[in-house]
Amino acid sequence: MPDVADLLFDDENENKMAAHGLTPRRVLQVLDNTHIVVPNRRRRRASFLIVGRDNGGASISVPIERTRDPLIWHPVTAWLSKDSERQQLERRE
Repeated sequence: MPDVADLLFDDENENKMAAHGLTPRRVLQVLDNTHIVVPNRRRRRASFLIVGRDNGGASISVPIERTRDPLIWHPVTAWLSKDSERQQLERRE
């Protein structure tokens, strides 16, 4: 699985996150807390999915795409994790 050191935000993904009630600041908290990186479902725009917790303990899922820098990834959007995604995280915690 890739090592994700930072996320690259733009107007498009910030608007998509906002539609799910999330901000870039809250999404970045996932990288500072317990998280996992797993392959995303087939035929999705993003090849991997980060599932982790924000500073308040909420589980957030972030589909990510590669950038030119192997440590910086582009989030497509983010949402509060579905039960199945949260369970994957809990199994690895």
